[in-house]
Amino acid sequence: MTARRAARGPNGADGGGDIFWPFFDIAGVGIFQTTPAGRFVRANPMMARLLGYDSPEQLVAETYDLARQFYADPAQREAALSVMERDGRVENMLIRIRRRDGSALWISATAAAERDAAGKTRSFIGTAVDVSELVRAQEAQARIAQDLGRIFDNAAEGIYRSTPDGRQLRANPALVRLNGYASEAEMLAAVNDIAAEWYVDSARRDEFKRLLERDGRVNGFVSEVYRHKTRERIWISENAWVVRDAAGRPLFYEGTVVDVTMSKRAESALRQAINEAEEANQAKVAFLANMSHELRTPLNAILGFAEVIRDRVYGEKDPRYIEYAKFICDSGGHLLTLINDILDMAKMDAGRLRLFDSDFDLGALVEHQTALLSHRAKDAGLTMTIDIAPGMPAVRADEVRLRQIVLNLVSNAVKFTQVGGTVTVRAWIEPDGRPTLAVADTGIGMTEDEIALALLPFRQVDAELARRYEGTGLGLPITKSLVALHDGEMQIDSEKGRGTTVTVRLPASRVVAAPAR
Repeated sequence: MTARRAARGPNGADGGGDIFWPFFDIAGVGIFQTTPAGRFVRANPMMARLLGYDSPEQLVAETYDLARQFYADPAQREAALSVMERDGRVENMLIRIRRRDGSALWISATAAAERDAAGKTRSFIGTAVDVSELVRAQEAQARIAQDLGRIFDNAAEGIYRSTPDGRQLRANPALVRLNGYASEAEMLAAVNDIAAEWYVDSARRDEFKRLLERDGRVNGFVSEVYRHKTRERIWISENAWVVRDAAGRPLFYEGTVVDVTMSKRAESALRQAINEAEEANQAKVAFLANMSHELRTPLNAILGFAEVIRDRVYGEKDPRYIEYAKFICDSGGHLLTLINDILDMAKMDAGRLRLFDSDFDLGALVEHQTALLSHRAKDAGLTMTIDIAPGMPAVRADEVRLRQIVLNLVSNAVKFTQVGGTVTVRAWIEPDGRPTLAVADTGIGMTEDEIALALLPFRQVDAELARRYEGTGLGLPITKSLVALHDGEMQIDSEKGRGTTVTVRLPASRVVAAPAR
């Protein structure tokens, strides 16, 4: 059998070079010779097995049209022939073929054209290698890459790759948007130094690198950063890890970025709310301690003088009883004012305070309420001036609450102005039609921080002042709320040691008549 093949070649076909055909039989790759018309001339056993035949002889005998019998896509046969005619050979051409039983496999074919003396192609000689496993592995790898690409492109979190020295290598669309750019290419071109350009505090990048070098990864690393393009400051949380080469040297960092600005703001607001609640609670405790004194003082006076009168300590008709009755009346009035302030503040906090509007002369109201306190100003050694602009119109508002506003402002001015000082009360119409009143004094004044504190309920600007001056400290907060209920505005201008001016402006819409005076 071997001698016959040496003389005639495999499969009984003639051909030169038959001395090499023993290697043809034992080769681990498929070896073939075909005609341009698509028939096998010869094939080795491996080629026969590749195509699902028992022997090369069976393969040669049953093949009549390569394109139709073996090519999953016959057009690939035409493409191979075209390349062969042009270049005389094809190398490592990937072809999907059908085996005898119909199953499919992929081969890598390399072939050359054998031409006659006239240059006409007589046959094709080549090799075929089963690369189905390789193709399947490549397809699986391509699917994985495609899946990862979809995740990279569609993830809501920012995904990045960067070098340890701070150069950006990759950024997914979410990270590109987070940094204010339109494309990855634009962002990569713009970022030169992550530490200096991205982190608000560049030391955070140093800490980030330190943790990565120590642990190999970081989780929930929160930092304040800039949106790189717009420079808006935001908060982010990073998860990251180190990618190393075979020798353990860091190649780059990979990680994810999440914008946590809203949660940071919510956390800050919660802390602020807790602090404010604690401060408010402390203020209420201090307020109640102060109120115990404020309420106890007039009550003790009332009870003490009432007992003297009841028991006729000085006889039946001593003239001092009339003076004591006046003390009882004054203390009762003071006590009623304290209680009314507390009740008003409670109603305002609950949103239950209602206005009862009517039409009245604002100028006359300001003049009358100020006159009620003129004796107190005189007793305190102060000069009081009232300046009501002529032609003040009638307004529609809650008259009782407007009286309360004027009394609160004027009494505060008198209370906090030293002997020899002045208190000036004015009322006029602004050029835009708003009715306006202002109370100015030359008293102790306040700083900006003290003004803010004085407008908060249950707060005392200064503990020493709270002991020196009687009252609940609710006058300004109540006045501010009453003005707001009228859709007006209250402005406080003050300078420490120089005095205070409080201006109240009501909406022009509350003017209901021509000048009433």
